[in-house]
Amino acid sequence: MDMPPPSGRLRSSLPTLVILALASLAFANAAVYISYASNPFVISDGWYFVDAFLQKYYNGGVTLTDLYMKRSADDHAQPIHKLLLIWNADTFSLDFVIESYMGLAIAAVAWLLMLFVVRQDNREHGTGAWWMLLPMVAAAASLVSLSGGMAFNWSLVTLSYLGPLSMVMLAMAAWQAAERNRWLPILVIAPLVLFTMDGTALICAISATCALALRELKLRGKSWRSTSAALVVIVVAAIGYRLASHYYLHTYIASTHAGPSTVHTLLAFGPEQLLKMVLSIAALSVSDRPLLQHVFPRKAELLHLLLGAAVVVAHGWFWWRAVRDRWNQSQFIAVTLMLFCYGAAAGIVLTRVPVFGPGYVSQQRYLLMYQLGTVALALMAAGADWRTWQLPQRGIVALVLAGVVMLQFPLTYATWREAPYVQAWGNTIGRQIILLGHDPAAQLARCEPMLTVCKASRAERVRSIELLRTHHLNAFSNRVLNRHSMQSLKADPGPAELVPAP
Repeated sequence: MDMPPPSGRLRSSLPTLVILALASLAFANAAVYISYASNPFVISDGWYFVDAFLQKYYNGGVTLTDLYMKRSADDHAQPIHKLLLIWNADTFSLDFVIESYMGLAIAAVAWLLMLFVVRQDNREHGTGAWWMLLPMVAAAASLVSLSGGMAFNWSLVTLSYLGPLSMVMLAMAAWQAAERNRWLPILVIAPLVLFTMDGTALICAISATCALALRELKLRGKSWRSTSAALVVIVVAAIGYRLASHYYLHTYIASTHAGPSTVHTLLAFGPEQLLKMVLSIAALSVSDRPLLQHVFPRKAELLHLLLGAAVVVAHGWFWWRAVRDRWNQSQFIAVTLMLFCYGAAAGIVLTRVPVFGPGYVSQQRYLLMYQLGTVALALMAAGADWRTWQLPQRGIVALVLAGVVMLQFPLTYATWREAPYVQAWGNTIGRQIILLGHDPAAQLARCEPMLTVCKASRAERVRSIELLRTHHLNAFSNRVLNRHSMQSLKADPGPAELVPAP
């Protein structure tokens, strides 16, 4: 078989190269924001990991159960996070900006896997590769959107990209098993995901299971044997992890079950508040509130709800296409990602809203999960055969995808406008940790709420600060301070900064 001439290969690869070039701008934008605004210091749950996990690592070593440790039944075991924590401490002196870069790299891998699948599907059904340009650029722009800066200035949130990566990998493996009888990927990936992602893995498993069932329903049971076998692999892996968790990894944690009080509490908010909450989640999948509040201060809330209604309509189009089209791998992954987005949002609603109220769904750290719905919409369009669509549908979908891409410019501007304040806040965190190093038993005159070590018992505070100081980690590492030009944070304490220990 003759190879195509170099000019022909370049011509066939040109759309992919253009997609990569445009998508790289979105990832570069996020990377530059990380370098400027991401917080390198220990905050919030990070102090739990320092005291409960790094203490063991530096004072006797960790075991398998330590990698899976969690505080309660509704906490998340995060073995991958803990392995990254060890690597970060040993290699970069516990600089959490490095973890933010890792999270961004994980997002890039997830998107590249989507691009690989879409490119294959476009070749197989003979559509021109240029059809996938706008949808895949929109998918990249949505995946790493600067709609809310917290996705990239708090490394624990950035590492949440492990969730969509796990979903994409499991969906690819499930498709290969059910569609092509290739079993090695799912036999490796299903246990890997289920045994490393804890609660997130359960959402992945449910999403993949539902997507496989919907696919088989569309095919009227034509491949029920392979589909059933794929389902069995996923279910067995899920049950295996639950058994390992109950009888070995988490024997010290009492089981808790969500009772009817959760549903009653949600219903007590009333239909109007719940509808606003749903529309808010839908709108946040495209844009955070601050942009609308800045441009349209008087109409921001109304426009936010209207945007949410438009997104709900777009989701209706997504499921209409899912019903009509004969799925390829791209569309199968799109369906699993959409279901994953719904599952993550449902988890937030069921666990957080009854405690903190409907407004809690607007927390910036959740935007990353909501935005997966927009990624799924773009992926559905990328996998579809646009040649079969009527012209109005082509035009509307193209305009919506182009709008998603163009919206990133004002969203980026709004987030970068806040970046100096975020950077100053991070500097304050670092300064306060260094002040605690002068006398861990002393009280700070002022302590940032995210610096949870201030609220810890005196023994825990002394223990955690001494660990960081002894091993030259985080704010007590010259390497970290030099890396971020923060040596000035080491200035001697001022008279108003510390309250002497009693």
